Amino acid sequence: MARPRTFDEADVVARARRAFAETGFAGTSLDTLLEATGLARQSLYNAFGGKKELFMRAFLADTAEAVDAVEAVRHGSDSPITRIRAQLVHVAVQHGGAQAAPSLFTKAAVELAGQDDAVATTVAAAFEAMRTHYAACIADAQTAGEVDAGADPGALGAFFVAVIEGMSTLGGSGATRATLLEIGLASMAAIPVTPLGHEHLGAGDGDWT
Repeated sequence: MARPRTFDEADVVARARRAFAETGFAGTSLDTLLEATGLARQSLYNAFGGKKELFMRAFLADTAEAVDAVEAVRHGSDSPITRIRAQLVHVAVQHGGAQAAPSLFTKAAVELAGQDDAVATTVAAAFEAMRTHYAACIADAQTAGEVDAGADPGALGAFFVAVIEGMSTLGGSGATRATLLEIGLASMAAIPVTPLGHEHLGAGDGDWT
């Protein structure tokens, strides 16, 4: 009879996420992973199959959270144009000066997407989901009369994925909050905001936390 597990799988995956996000897949030795998770070698193999399998569990969990965060912007309660600006400010505040914990999604995209098909497919799908959510937010802003009807939501959605992911990466490299704020707010100029949109942007701060 198999012995009952004495650890929580979700906790182990969370610990592995932090370890892999710090040093990447190749840079995280099995010994480091065992120390980070508190597992014995055989327990890790029995529960997850090995280092790569645990990495994929952690990577998929981190990726899902990254996409969910963008989806939350799409469905926020503020006006659409205000939600976009608030997201830019939030990312600057959260990531400025390497204050945020490293992102395993970003780390894996840079390290492995060019050489691992499973990672590449997941990264591409995640970026497409993010683009779709930002594009939907732009389309909602057009419906609300905040953005010119002739704007291309898809192109602007892709633009904001690039800007926001770039801000996160720069922040992780030590770029200050002020620098990221400048980048984020300057990117708003790419949106053809209508007079109503400017009125909404000036009516309140939105969720800048």
